[in-house]
Amino acid sequence: MTEVEKIDKGAITEIKAYSKPPPAVEKVLSCVMLLFQKQTDWPNAKRVLGESTFLLHLKNFEKDDVKESILAKVKKYVNMPMFAAEEVSKVSKAAGALCMWCHAISLYAEVSKEVAPKRA
Repeated sequence: MTEVEKIDKGAITEIKAYSKPPPAVEKVLSCVMLLFQKQTDWPNAKRVLGESTFLLHLKNFEKDDVKESILAKVKKYVNMPMFAAEEVSKVSKAAGALCMWCHAISLYAEVSKEVAPKRA
């Protein structure tokens, strides 16, 4: 999650500046909105990005509380060929970091699901 720590308000402003974002950026923000349980359309994503608490919510995200139904949808995003952080970073460094964050949440959920029965 260290890449998320590097995201600042300037990077968020860069993403918000798109009136019509590149497809990879739009997919990443849709996935982030999905994890935040918000509407996944671009106008809503721009509004959420503009909230003063966005970065704080991102950094303090409760990864243990994500519903299975949401994780199933997130998995569809992270398995898309265009949803590779290296590729997204070519278009937007900030969106690339958010892409890595989505992958990390998805991976954490997978590992957590496997480990949970063994803890009991």
